[in-house]
Amino acid sequence: MKRFLSLAALCLLAAGCSRHIVRDAQTYQVELNQYHTWATGQAELLKGFMAEQCACDEAGVFTTEECGLAADYVLTIEARATWHKAMAEFNAGLIEERPDETPPVIPESSTLCTAGVE
Repeated sequence: MKRFLSLAALCLLAAGCSRHIVRDAQTYQVELNQYHTWATGQAELLKGFMAEQCACDEAGVFTTEECGLAADYVLTIEARATWHKAMAEFNAGLIEERPDETPPVIPESSTLCTAGVE
């Protein structure tokens, strides 16, 4: 019986000592705003770089894999950054209205192939 009580006490102690990181709401909101600014700013810079450095073939496909991946990143950020930020705010209880259940559609990378066609 003594062994059982020791084991039970050890389990309770271990369960009560788990590590938790908690941010206050204002700090978390500042972090979300910063992540959103970084992502959208990087997408804008990348879009400008792509306009100068990337080309597309006649089928509307980027001629390098890197430009295609960059286009996917830019379009994902443009389509979903605001939705993801709002979902993080909702999940943290910072806003009451839940964003749409379905995230916005990400356009095909070929939609950025309108300029610079070889």
